[in-house]
Amino acid sequence: MHAVRPSVLLALLLATWAGSTACAGDPSGPLRYRLAGSGTHWDTVGTDRVLDDLMPRYPEFFSVVLDPAQSAEPDLLPLRDDLESEPVSRRNYDALNAIAIGYFELNHRGEAARLGGSTTSVGFLSAGFRAAHLLGVPWRAYGDIEDGRLRDAILDFFSDAASGTKLSTARTVGRLEKIVASLLPKEDDPARAARIDELVLEIHESAAAVERRGQAGRSE
Repeated sequence: MHAVRPSVLLALLLATWAGSTACAGDPSGPLRYRLAGSGTHWDTVGTDRVLDDLMPRYPEFFSVVLDPAQSAEPDLLPLRDDLESEPVSRRNYDALNAIAIGYFELNHRGEAARLGGSTTSVGFLSAGFRAAHLLGVPWRAYGDIEDGRLRDAILDFFSDAASGTKLSTARTVGRLEKIVASLLPKEDDPARAARIDELVLEIHESAAAVERRGQAGRSE
């Protein structure tokens, strides 16, 4: 997250999470995907301290995904249950935002290992594998929920992950194309289906641009 090492960030957060429960904005604020527009990082959006807010709800999950010394698979069942729970409430959105933070963190760690030349290391492989597992949670939920606002929020997350604006996400945009495209058969709303089509096209074009840049770099 910017220049802050994950191990340092983890130590700071674990020391302070218990006393941090306030949410920025009005009470409806948390009922959305909260990380859009956060720039390259994924813990805070303006004055909305998203990670601090979610740590008390999912301390075990964050203790695993934020610790670079951990290679264990985090327990995703509590987040999956919350994301798919009915009636839809804040817990659904909290789960989605926690999943997003975990995905961006693990994706960044895997890319950092790759850039360090460790494409066969346990750290690189483990981070990529766990990040992919996290993407599967909102993908599954999309087909099991009927609430339009929550479906929109899930698409907001996939759109954010595919935008390439978060640190280390530009090269991994392509992994989202088939995932997002497979949401289309689950969607009956014409406007939301059109959004999925547009997002798939954007992902395809972004991934192609990354590949072209990579080929140009290898030919120099």
